[in-house]
Amino acid sequence: MTEERVQRRLAVILAADVVGYSRLMGVDEEATLRTLKARRQIIDELVTRYSGRVFGSAGDSVIAEFFSPVEAVRCAVEIQQSLEKSNADLPEDRLMRFRIGINLGDVMVEGDDLLGDGVNVASRLEGLADTGGICISGTVYDQVAGKISQAFEFMGEQTLKNIEGPVRAYRVSTERAKPETPTRARASPALEFAPPERPSIAIVPFKSLGADPDKDYIADGIRLGISATLTQLSGLFLVHAPALNVYRGKDVSAPSVGAELGARYILEGTVQQAGNRVRVTVQLTDVDAKQTILAEHYDRVLVDIFLLQDEITREVISSLNIKLATNERNRIWFGKLTSPEAVEYYYRGASHFYELNKDDNATARNLFEQLYRVQPDSVVGPSYVSVTHWMDAFFDWTDPASGSMEQAATWAKKAMQYEDNNGIGHAVFGYLQLLDGKYDEALATCSMGAKLRSSCPLAHGLLGLVLNYCGDAKSAVKSVKTALQLEKVYPVWLIDILAVAYRDCGEVELSIPAAKESLRLNPQNNDARLVLCSDYKLTADHDQARHVADEIIASDPAFRLSDYAKRQPYRNPAALDRLMAILREAGLPD
Repeated sequence: MTEERVQRRLAVILAADVVGYSRLMGVDEEATLRTLKARRQIIDELVTRYSGRVFGSAGDSVIAEFFSPVEAVRCAVEIQQSLEKSNADLPEDRLMRFRIGINLGDVMVEGDDLLGDGVNVASRLEGLADTGGICISGTVYDQVAGKISQAFEFMGEQTLKNIEGPVRAYRVSTERAKPETPTRARASPALEFAPPERPSIAIVPFKSLGADPDKDYIADGIRLGISATLTQLSGLFLVHAPALNVYRGKDVSAPSVGAELGARYILEGTVQQAGNRVRVTVQLTDVDAKQTILAEHYDRVLVDIFLLQDEITREVISSLNIKLATNERNRIWFGKLTSPEAVEYYYRGASHFYELNKDDNATARNLFEQLYRVQPDSVVGPSYVSVTHWMDAFFDWTDPASGSMEQAATWAKKAMQYEDNNGIGHAVFGYLQLLDGKYDEALATCSMGAKLRSSCPLAHGLLGLVLNYCGDAKSAVKSVKTALQLEKVYPVWLIDILAVAYRDCGEVELSIPAAKESLRLNPQNNDARLVLCSDYKLTADHDQARHVADEIIASDPAFRLSDYAKRQPYRNPAALDRLMAILREAGLPD
């Protein structure tokens, strides 16, 4: 006889329970039951509103299922806010508050009921929540981070009763948030910058009109190629390409993009390939003047695509009335990349490179290496190979990182030898010189990288990092601010550098919100916690400093200041000694 197969599925489980229910019943059973019934009505209505269903309720507990983690968390937040409002008229000893836990996991289906660890984890997390609070698992956090306006606080990896292995837990703020805004919105005064003095432009992802999705990389490649050229112009402020990826495949207007990004000029385009020919249309809009200042279409053979790319770029520069510096006139163009294979490798590589993750970075590197193989007289191949190795090391995508650092140095030095140098090699190699203790050389090399790549956040960010470790924290703040302005969607690594620079130049009141913003974006970021811990000690907020130190130790029991010090290449040993003393006083172990 064949056993009936157990049906399983992935589900979002919300578990809620009354805090101190037995005590409330002991004081007044009938009043407690009336209050519970009223609270359950609120909960059930909100669960239904957010497309969930209640499948379990015993006594004072509620268990519900949702299909969307985002909807489950939004529902939980509104439940707690509504219940708090309902408690307003009750005396303190009669308040009925709930804890809520949420988990995304595998469950077994038995009729209308759900069973298994997916449910049990939610129930255990509910017990970790604050009174009137919400605790979610790491699987839920991974799906909702950046999609809702609530703040999260990492609680470390928790050992839960009868659950195998630790579970990441996060506390969710239930404070009423302002209307949700894009992630590029300024989070605090520490991340508010004056508008750029240079003309600012954003290039929206070009639309591919072909029926073959495998050819979409051509549209993306043309856009990124134009961006790579404009990045090098000292007279222009170019919004960094990844910040525009959110608009891919969407119908957006130039005025709305300009208003959201703070860019005056918006370049849009479409690309259609047919056989060996490609047709491109572009439109450049002056958002402030509310007029189109460039509208052209081009029909070319595919082998001339880099010449076409340069032609469009020249038209944009002319329309913006940008004057090229002497050293820019012959250095910035892609037309020298003449091999049809090189065209293919660059466009495919660029499309992967700007996805900014480990796997796409490795794919991009392979394509850029192939580009170098077919056209070794172009700086494009070695410069981009060098930065992919740097990213592997900097973002801990390889172990050990030393091999990636060596490869980054080899390719960066190769890129720096080209006459038409694009500055990427300088930015990468200057950072590596810092790690080798060659401070003057690092400053000179990174400064040249930022000069050659006027609108490159990587070049300005690494220059800021080098400046700070060399003792010029105020200049570091200026450089990193420029990098963040270019990014628009602020990456954690740049915010971390800014927080450190603010602290080291004495502006601790700006360092604190910057470090908090970094933690909001990545609650597992102990580098930001270390900055915040030192900030609190510097402001004599000893309790907060100790609290943050405890969080660091809880999330990384093996943490030692001696290991951290090895990753802080300060030119002045006294600066490092002072920092270590501050963190030691906060309670972090040597």
